[in-house]
Amino acid sequence: MIDVKRYLQRYLDRSSPLYASTLSLAACVVLAVGSLLIGLVERSLLIQTNGLLALIDIGNSILFLAAVDRSSRSADLTFNYGYGKYESLAVLVSANLLIATTIMTLINSVSLFEHPPEASNTLLLGGWSVVSFFIMRTTARRLVRYAGRFHQPMLEYDAALWKVDSLVELAVIAGVLVNGVAQLAGLYQAAVVIDGALSIGLVLFILKTPLQHGKEAFRQLLDRTLPDTMQYDVLAVIAQNTDRMCEFTSVHTRRSGRDIFIEVDLIMPYDYTLEQLYVLEEDMIEGLRNRFPTAVPRVYVQPCDRSCALATGTTCPVKKQRQNGADPINPGS
Repeated sequence: MIDVKRYLQRYLDRSSPLYASTLSLAACVVLAVGSLLIGLVERSLLIQTNGLLALIDIGNSILFLAAVDRSSRSADLTFNYGYGKYESLAVLVSANLLIATTIMTLINSVSLFEHPPEASNTLLLGGWSVVSFFIMRTTARRLVRYAGRFHQPMLEYDAALWKVDSLVELAVIAGVLVNGVAQLAGLYQAAVVIDGALSIGLVLFILKTPLQHGKEAFRQLLDRTLPDTMQYDVLAVIAQNTDRMCEFTSVHTRRSGRDIFIEVDLIMPYDYTLEQLYVLEEDMIEGLRNRFPTAVPRVYVQPCDRSCALATGTTCPVKKQRQNGADPINPGS
């Protein structure tokens, strides 16, 4: 038997990333039901489009909730690099759902142009749009906080969608007001054209965010390396320790959801002990984790080829420092 209360507590725990996604889902349900009912009754394509987007967002939110739940798991024997790819898959599916919404909006706009309504309740449509705007802004802010706290790309993506939706809602409010003025002037056909044109334009505007994030999600599925800005941060940590190694040879990076995998290859003196190597490794790992809290860094060390050992002395930069009285491995000692 499933303990329902304990199961639900996982999603209502404020200290969990699932809490933000659960509230996002609840907001989508409220907006979808309200917008579709009001939009259908008043035959407002703008409000109907809002409802369709919220309806799609219900599917997105369920998808995001499952992705956040799965990607929060730690790496195990089956998935050595964690479950972060669930987030990338969810973003790609979300982008496709919003493309389907665009097609549905185009079909509805054609139907509305052919059979325009005589009038609509501007006060009701405008009032609901204002309520929708505040729900969207509140949800977006909460997701931003949780994204910063848990470093999960899925929460960042969901927050970006809600931000765009709230901006769109401002345009919806303006469109409803313009539509109402046109109806007062008896320009019903013009009101329909404004309603339909704004709906199509807003859906196309909304598509920008999922397409951008979808492109990045696709790259992550192909194990693309980290962006240049993040690579520079990794190199900065390595540069801080160049005087403690013989040579830095390469760095490999990839991202899987919140987990950032960083592998650094170094060359160290051939006769150093494991204990000496461990000190440098731990310092570099700590530096990488300070810059990337969810990093999974690894430092791989190879011994030098002894070409630095000459009859006249050594050319090893690390050993030279030690001969001069400095300790490159334990600089604080």
